Order: sequence, then structure tokens, then C-alpha cells
Amino acid sequence: MQSRAFSFAAPERAACWLALCGVLTACSEQDRATDFASLAAPGGGSVLITTVVEPWFPQGPHQVVVYVQSGATAPRIEVARTELAYDGVPFTARNIGMRWTSDAEALVCLRATDRPDRSVYVDARQQPPTAALRDGC
Repeated sequence: MQSRAFSFAAPERAACWLALCGVLTACSEQDRATDFASLAAPGGGSVLITTVVEPWFPQGPHQVVVYVQSGATAPRIEVARTELAYDGVPFTARNIGMRWTSDAEALVCLRATDRPDRSVYVDARQQPPTAALRDGC
């Protein structure tokens, strides 16, 4: 007699794989990401974009992703990704502040309610753009 405790027939395996793919697709980052804000550079050469990615589990830390887009049809280039604590209240411009400090340099300030401020310094003078995470704003 053959044991079927851990062996599946081909249709059962296919159904398990489809279910697994469905779960992974439903939980993908793309489905959990929302554009927060975008800000054009003073010279119009680039656009700074921030996206908030919701966590896999409730009340977990959110991810903030910073992109630079060099033109209207150019692809977004991810320059930084960091966590931002979430206290249950939707993020506002007070939590995620963006400003261009020159035509090609920008600062994104991340302020969680009960955590130290962090910032992302973006340099879009070169291609690809670069970024550095720093403490404080």
C-alpha cells in the first residue's frame, strides 16, 4: 500500500502552485506601494518622487522609497529605501517633507512621531542619481 501523506498528484501540485503564486502576487510590493508626493526640480530637469510601501503585517514599519525621474517619459530610478515607523495615523507632509535645495540636489526629511528624524540627501547632478541616508533633517 502506498502512503499519500506527503505526495500529491499532478493536478494537486498544480493547484498548490497556483495558490502559492496567487498569495505572492496579492502580497507583492507593487500592490502595497502608494505614491506619496512628487516635486519637480526648480529647473524642471528632474522630478523627486516618494512612495510609501505598507508592511506585510499590521502596525509594522512602512518603507519609504525615494525615486528620481529625469524626464516625463524617463523611468523612475530608485535612489533610497528606508523604514518609517507608523503610529496608525496616515502620513502627511509633516512626516515626509521634500524640497529641492538646488536644481539638482534635494532633501527628503522623514519624521516619525516618536523616533529621531532621518533624511535622504539626493544628488541628481550625475546619472544615475545617488542618495545618502543621514540622521536628522
